[in-house]
Amino acid sequence: MQNFSWYISRLRSMGPAEIAWRVKGLISANVDLLRIPMGLVPTLRRGAVAGPPDFRPGFACAPASTAFAGVDDDVARRWRERLRRIADEICDNRLSFFDLEGQHVGDPPNWHHDFAAGKDSPRRLSSLLDYRDFEAAGDCKLVWEPNRHHQLVVLARAYRVTGDKRYAHKVVELMLHWIQENPFGYGMNWKSPLEVGIRLINWVWAIDLIRDAAVFDDTAWGKVVQTIYRATWDTQRKFSQGSSANNHLIGEAAGVYIACCYFPDLPNARAWRATSKGILEREMIAQTFADGCSREHAFGYQFFVIQFFTCSLLAGERTDDAFSATFRDRLHAIYRFMADLCADTGQPPNFGDADDGYVLDLGERPRRALQLLSVGGYLFDDPDLVLAADSETAWWLFGKAGQAVCADKSDASKAYNESGYFILRCAAQGSRPPVRVFFDCAELGFGAIAAHGHADCLSFSLAVAGREVLVDPGTYDYFSYPEWRRYFRTTAAHNTLTVDGEDQSESLGPFIWGQRAEARLVDWQSSATAVSVTGEHSGYQRLPDPVLHRRRVSLNKDDSSIEIRDSVQAGSAHALAAHFHVAPGWHVTAPSARLVEITGHGVRLRLASADGSLRVLAADGGQRLGWVSDGYHRMAAGHCIVLDAKSTGDAELVTRIAIGV
Repeated sequence: MQNFSWYISRLRSMGPAEIAWRVKGLISANVDLLRIPMGLVPTLRRGAVAGPPDFRPGFACAPASTAFAGVDDDVARRWRERLRRIADEICDNRLSFFDLEGQHVGDPPNWHHDFAAGKDSPRRLSSLLDYRDFEAAGDCKLVWEPNRHHQLVVLARAYRVTGDKRYAHKVVELMLHWIQENPFGYGMNWKSPLEVGIRLINWVWAIDLIRDAAVFDDTAWGKVVQTIYRATWDTQRKFSQGSSANNHLIGEAAGVYIACCYFPDLPNARAWRATSKGILEREMIAQTFADGCSREHAFGYQFFVIQFFTCSLLAGERTDDAFSATFRDRLHAIYRFMADLCADTGQPPNFGDADDGYVLDLGERPRRALQLLSVGGYLFDDPDLVLAADSETAWWLFGKAGQAVCADKSDASKAYNESGYFILRCAAQGSRPPVRVFFDCAELGFGAIAAHGHADCLSFSLAVAGREVLVDPGTYDYFSYPEWRRYFRTTAAHNTLTVDGEDQSESLGPFIWGQRAEARLVDWQSSATAVSVTGEHSGYQRLPDPVLHRRRVSLNKDDSSIEIRDSVQAGSAHALAAHFHVAPGWHVTAPSARLVEITGHGVRLRLASADGSLRVLAADGGQRLGWVSDGYHRMAAGHCIVLDAKSTGDAELVTRIAIGV
């Protein structure tokens, strides 16, 4: 349960319209307490949707061509072997998600269990559940993930590729068992409209891919379509609003839209389709900048929503319900923004929250970013986005896997002024490797609560020779480990400066911020020999002695050296600490209190400062600094370099990084 102060903070973040919406939702939830047990919920009239073999969907999800036609033989063989291996594991009720590999989920599956914590979530009416209460229900994300039903699409793909009906029968078996164990309105799996929306999309894809297998009898089909109808009705009546209308609203609307496109004969499908499409059109602009960056300032979530938008766009195009040119242009900008972020290492820098969320498993998860972004190349006929020649996702969407790799853009620095991100690049020169610095001068996050933002203003990440060296340590957890959740959002957990050990922004809970650091770009300069960016933020103006932090990061293209110049304006004494988080896999030593060496992968970096004392902290069980999380509930040992200094008023700390081999 949340404490009283959390509820007060949450209430203060809402406007009158949101409060009214939540009151209405509370009334509806109480009505559900009466009508759901009595069975007074919408029921699909028998025959409203044609049964097999007469059912005709609104669109086909995947191309009708022979499996992996036109794909290089070695690539197709690798895809086929991987797909069969994973599908066979699913047939044995073993799933891999988060830090759980080959987890047996029961025979039949237990759809209400957190397999990491060993806890069952309650099966009472979902309106009575508090999904945040770990002690009572486990980690809701661990319960929800297998209930998104990505595994059904994997099985359906395996059927489409192999023709083995065993996989198609398993899809139906799992659907029917899920329906039996999750009656409408009961349990954690009906709690979140976003989760219901994701499940709708996966059910649509799974049904479409096995449609010709003749594995649905009339009874099974009736149960499945009835569940889809109720899920669609339930989601559209609970669309998120106000401070909760972030990626959740996009996912909810996408689920309703795709279900209504595929099942056009559902009662109210036309109206729900129009409403959900309108939401997607509106939120595309409301939640993204013109430069392509998400207003949530969390790149993991940007990969999440790009899949919702893409699947919705394709459903619209395949049902003669095309989205606007404005929608398409903004989606194209999102793909190009993410491609630029991934150009150096194959992955975007890790800024803001990330929980490994994805919509469909079409062969690649977000960890294979270039393959996912290749979809944009075909969607917009943009050769700069054909980033990989082996994108299975692109094949399942378009029947094409990729023929080219984009031109090298690793020497192009870029200012994304609207969103507040800056990329400083230096190309390889002789024996010196390419360098990329990513600088954050952005706002904290989206909307009234900035739910997925971190206190990371003026932080940066550094990649050398295509490998991350200085990193944002990630997210790790939401609900299971509150202390870790708090830590990974702090300023000290980012490559920026803390003053008196305080965070730049005031955390009021796991997904809510109070007073925020306001960032301002001071200067951006780019020439043939150097590139630099200067920003400042107001986060420490709230201290009894107000402090202004300004940071200038410059990259010298002649020798690939980097200078970080931190300036503070203050009236009295303060403790300053600049943090530099080193990715796992690098060797870190401190020859002196003025110099730290980072070596590995054929590269050597020397980080030096004469303006304080440098110390190196190796991750261990006694402290949090140094740990790096590359995924939900995954964590590896790295190092944290800390530059400590004392100021008696205005002060400046200069850190220089030399890069060699």
